Amino acid sequence: MHTDTHIIHDGPYPLPLSLLLKVRKALSRFSRPKLNREIQEKLKNIDFSIFSNNCLGGVFYHDAGKEFTSPTVNLSFDGPDFMRFLENPHHYLSKDPEFIDIGKSFPVGLIDDIEICFVHYRTEQDALNAWNRRKERIHWDNLFIVTTDHDGMYLPEIMERFDALPYKNKIMFTAKNYPQYPWAIQVPQFKHRNNVRIMTAFANMRGKRYYETCFDIAGWIRSCTKEKETTAE
Repeated sequence: MHTDTHIIHDGPYPLPLSLLLKVRKALSRFSRPKLNREIQEKLKNIDFSIFSNNCLGGVFYHDAGKEFTSPTVNLSFDGPDFMRFLENPHHYLSKDPEFIDIGKSFPVGLIDDIEICFVHYRTEQDALNAWNRRKERIHWDNLFIVTTDHDGMYLPEIMERFDALPYKNKIMFTAKNYPQYPWAIQVPQFKHRNNVRIMTAFANMRGKRYYETCFDIAGWIRSCTKEKETTAE
């Protein structure tokens, strides 16, 4: 469940930085199409699915120009719930969410012991339709886990469980350095914070998103896919 006990809050951006981010966003509109074309070229003819607990997965799908082949697009989980989902996805995907009214401006669904916030949907029916439609498209043979250290994912016990997950391809963007975990990717811009900021925001005037300054998701997917194909041969 989403509870403040699972979240370390950073304060708001200072006004000068907030203004800088607005300028970056405006300028990035001109350079982003070129970067998106580069992503799309890397992933041409490659089918994959991403499980993510926040908007990072959905934004990447959009930049890559790919069909949404994951039910976790346009929604969010907190860390413990996302871990339960990852530990037994077939179980949770076999059921429809039951929607509850907790005073949010978006639909909130329950599947057994996990809570799903359908943050980019207006109605429960829209959320349910998208969930059921996209879970049928999952490429289980080319699945990637992409998350951040937000919303409880930073908790030591959650990170240990994440490390134990059987998925070959998994990464977590973190503010702190975790040398014991090969899947933990520290984001230098946030090294003095408790958690990374919004990783899809623009990190510079050239249109790169924060995650792109420290890791090439498209190259990673392409490399893992080619490796899988070579092994199969």
